[in-house]
Amino acid sequence: MESNLLSLAQKYQREHEWRKAIDCYKQYINEKTGVCEDTVYAAYARSLRIIGQTSLAKATLVEAKKQHPHSETILLEFHNLYDFLGDWNAAKTVANSLIKMSPKKADYHLRLGRTYSFLSEYKKAKKAYRTALELKHQLPLDSLIENIQRSFAENPNEVSSKYIFIDGKNNLGAFVHDHGDKKYFTKISLYKNKSTGAGREETFYKNLCADFPQLKSLVPQYVDSQIIDQISYLTIEMIDSLPITSEHLQKVIETSQQVSTVKYREVIDSYPIPNYVFQYKKGRAISVVHFFTHIHKEAYNQKIFESLHLITKNHNYPKAVIQIIHRLEAVIMNNQLYKYMVPDKHYSLLHGDFAFQNQMINKADETPRIIDWTSYTVGPHFIDIARYMTSLLIPYPKVKNCYLDDHDTGGKLTNIEEIFFLYALILFYFQKFGRKRIETEVSNFLLPALEDLEKLVLKMNTSIEGDHLSEEKQRLTEEMKEKELKINQLEQRLTIVKEEKEHLKKRLKNVLSSKSWKITRPLRIFTERLKKNG
Repeated sequence: MESNLLSLAQKYQREHEWRKAIDCYKQYINEKTGVCEDTVYAAYARSLRIIGQTSLAKATLVEAKKQHPHSETILLEFHNLYDFLGDWNAAKTVANSLIKMSPKKADYHLRLGRTYSFLSEYKKAKKAYRTALELKHQLPLDSLIENIQRSFAENPNEVSSKYIFIDGKNNLGAFVHDHGDKKYFTKISLYKNKSTGAGREETFYKNLCADFPQLKSLVPQYVDSQIIDQISYLTIEMIDSLPITSEHLQKVIETSQQVSTVKYREVIDSYPIPNYVFQYKKGRAISVVHFFTHIHKEAYNQKIFESLHLITKNHNYPKAVIQIIHRLEAVIMNNQLYKYMVPDKHYSLLHGDFAFQNQMINKADETPRIIDWTSYTVGPHFIDIARYMTSLLIPYPKVKNCYLDDHDTGGKLTNIEEIFFLYALILFYFQKFGRKRIETEVSNFLLPALEDLEKLVLKMNTSIEGDHLSEEKQRLTEEMKEKELKINQLEQRLTIVKEEKEHLKKRLKNVLSSKSWKITRPLRIFTERLKKNG
């Protein structure tokens, strides 16, 4: 019976039937006499983590560690959990423990490097990645660099190269090469298969750019790619770039629209959507994109809101945010808006992670170049733009002014497209701010976007109902519903603004009572006197 339960649990995991897997693992552990295998505890905790039951996953691993105090399997799942939660200090402790157990395992140094990257300890991240690469290949770094140089230079002695740390949490650093009057850039990443990550980016440069030539002008020139010991080395031309700012917004929007000229039907068969796990990860905007690849289906909308409710509950989000989420859920689900999204009409090729960090402005012609195509996918054609704007934390009024109200860009969106653009924008804002920052930003970012979304849905519904009414009745009905909505929105806005005011007062009180504020008081008084006597 126990072995059958275990086999069934593993089958459900392979099929991503996480709740069924959890039931089987739970029953298996309860029926097991004596010590349960560490692999079972780890698999059970993984399934719990994926559906968002992180507290139970942690409790499971704590119990497992008591039974298996020296298990690397348990520690690995602890690290996965802390990575998921964004608890990077705890993740660092676990990674160091793993290295202490097995100092020659490259994977453990890679995990430590990733953890340091999130902690913005870049020198330590670079050192950890360098160690990992040398362990992985059993080569000194100079020999590895020479292997890469041979892919674009007959004589490696003519090339000057160095290893650098680069931002991007899935990157393992990069090589920068000077070869005569040319510069090349080799991005280093973990390679799993052709369908994900580095393999997917290689496919983009080799295949998609060949099938859709309009993409070539939007990206750096491809040079070479190599897979060595499951590590990808992708070499492209190095762009001499300008810093990107919100001033480049219109050019970036135009670039995104060029990507979306590759339509759903043209790409979906040859380059299908990956088999995502569909986890709404707190602080990971890419998870929003994953859900929106299937946003025309009821189940994926339901799962989004289930995840949002779990996150707001587990992390004690303010009432204002919870109210926003409930309102968003009501307007999307009660009106079954997902049914109006049609992939053949509304979907196209997407970059997938269209954040400002993945845009470069070519100094030569001041046109954007898009990098990091590991996450390219297919979904609503406007999602990349929503991702870009929220990565820069552009306030909603500016988004409305420079995109939605612009006849040549967002002004071309249909009613349902604009609704789903706002839906995505709210979710991206939620991800970007996180728990600590969101409590005083709701009325500036999330709320006005939601209010406009509600107005659009009211307009759509009134139009549908109006088909059966006289022109005068339709006008009066529309007017009455608009006023009702406006009253409700004003009442709710007042509640939210009051709550934000309380949060600001509390934050100010904490600052004024803090030790650092008291210690610096004499210096502030002295500075003020200097200004007055100035």
